[in-house]
Amino acid sequence: MSDRGLKKAVIIGAVLGAVISLGTALAMDYVLADSLQGTWREAAAKDVTRTFGTSCGQNYWAVSLVLVFVMSFLAAFGAVLGVVAGVIMNRFFKLVLK
Repeated sequence: MSDRGLKKAVIIGAVLGAVISLGTALAMDYVLADSLQGTWREAAAKDVTRTFGTSCGQNYWAVSLVLVFVMSFLAAFGAVLGVVAGVIMNRFFKLVLK
């Protein structure tokens, strides 16, 4: 990437994509917790219980580890989408401003 504008677009797109995807997930957790019968933590606890058994499902650290893994996956996916959007916008505005 020799183009500084493209490099900035990739970095800004990745950061904004990750922040927006995590913000959306946490906002949905806060707003829709009652109507969806649970939160992200409760869903992670159910997954840990189903996978490793009841004793591990009550373990705070195991549930937190699964929750961090899920949130990291969401942030990474949002970052990839942000990079794609940043590159598309960078190419579009370079084409328009020529």
